[in-house]
Amino acid sequence: MRFSLLFFLSWTLCFSLLFSSFVDGHLLPRNARIALAELPLPSLPSNLRPQATDFSEFDLEAALPPASNTLSQMPVLPTNCAEYVGGPECPSSMTATAVTYEDCGDAFTVCRCDNANMTLDTAVDRLGRVPVGLRRFVGTVFVLENNATRAYTNLSTGDIHLFGDCAMDTWIHEASHTFDFAFFSDFVPSNTTGWKQAIADDSCVPDSYSLRNRVEDFAQMSVLKIYMLLHSGHLPPGFESACMSHQLDFMGTLPLYNAQNLFGNTCAINDGSFGVRKPPVVLDEGRVFMTVPLDPTPSPTATNSACRLKYGEWTLWGAFLFLIFGL
Repeated sequence: MRFSLLFFLSWTLCFSLLFSSFVDGHLLPRNARIALAELPLPSLPSNLRPQATDFSEFDLEAALPPASNTLSQMPVLPTNCAEYVGGPECPSSMTATAVTYEDCGDAFTVCRCDNANMTLDTAVDRLGRVPVGLRRFVGTVFVLENNATRAYTNLSTGDIHLFGDCAMDTWIHEASHTFDFAFFSDFVPSNTTGWKQAIADDSCVPDSYSLRNRVEDFAQMSVLKIYMLLHSGHLPPGFESACMSHQLDFMGTLPLYNAQNLFGNTCAINDGSFGVRKPPVVLDEGRVFMTVPLDPTPSPTATNSACRLKYGEWTLWGAFLFLIFGL
């Protein structure tokens, strides 16, 4: 009896691992639904100095070229969108739109609550400005109403929920979460020994939000890395690279963070990525990502109006499986 129970639990664990990933001992299923609880990752060490309060002093939107698009309203609301109608995220009605961009043949789904702060045109424009190498990992985009702007990502589906009028750095941040967890158990960059060591070897992080945990630090560093690629290797004014050089070096080792993959103007990138989308039928060779002048030196009296971030929410299953070690 004891052997049979051990055998059953061992095979259950193996099956769960096949469709899950471990992050700090927590089993995360690939098909998990969003729960109103955050993954309990530790905050970063207090000796790390944030270089800024937030990213409100620079703007990525002007540096990222828009992508022309074709919109088609979907006659039936997808199930993953319909479940939020009538709830706290969307108490009113919702419409779903299939958005096909010039750099990708597969359509993206944008589900917008009818009382959302962002218009559909604004949301479609900003999603199209997310570099295609990163955008290809994004699932459904939810555009929702809230006076206190925030955002979160379902890391198991790549669905992004944006509340209020979220700035471009937030779109990049949330899309970076979808890339970070796109490979699940195969490779989660923010959960690697290399990323943990890079943080340990540095003395600063991008901003105060980065201190929340290493996953948020990775997403904020992704924003800065993309900024650097657009500004001839320069960080935004007021930021220095020396104190976070190991984190920047780590980002540079990832195949995504080079101009060819990130700004390749096609989502068909053959790099073994999970869920690669189809290429466009016709590629617009005239759409290019140009380096742009540096942003002006930040004003010490400027205030932040950008969408603040909320870490991706999770459903944590499978902890009971660890009981096998106590049998």
